[in-house]
Amino acid sequence: MDVTPNDRAVSETVPTGTTVNGTARQRLPVLIRSIGSDVSLLLKQQADLARLELKEKAAAKAAGGGLLLAAGILALFVLGFVGFAGAAALDLVLPAWAAFLIVAAVYLLGAVIAGLIGRQAVATPATPEQTMQTVKEDVAWAKRRLRR
Repeated sequence: MDVTPNDRAVSETVPTGTTVNGTARQRLPVLIRSIGSDVSLLLKQQADLARLELKEKAAAKAAGGGLLLAAGILALFVLGFVGFAGAAALDLVLPAWAAFLIVAAVYLLGAVIAGLIGRQAVATPATPEQTMQTVKEDVAWAKRRLRR
């Protein structure tokens, strides 16, 4: 088998690992493209993770909202019967209109309190904490790698 001069040039290496015919110079752009595609893939995966995390949090909040709705409907029935019982009890000592007005004022106070608490609960933002933490870790890892 004959060895051509080009075959010998490819197989001969300089101690630094750079081949004589310059293939190491060709590796640098490939390495830079590889880093760019890895960063792009990492960013895409982080965006997917954030989307998934927000979707999970939204599903949990929706389930909780449905249960609160059911509890609220049942509580309305209970509240109605308690209100009528309270008005009937007050009717023994006050005129009927005054008894119902007092019960309505108590209901209004309860509605205001529930509305304020509910508004505060809904106002808290649903942030993707896990994604934010992994992004911070990835940035720290990349900085450490670049220092080497």
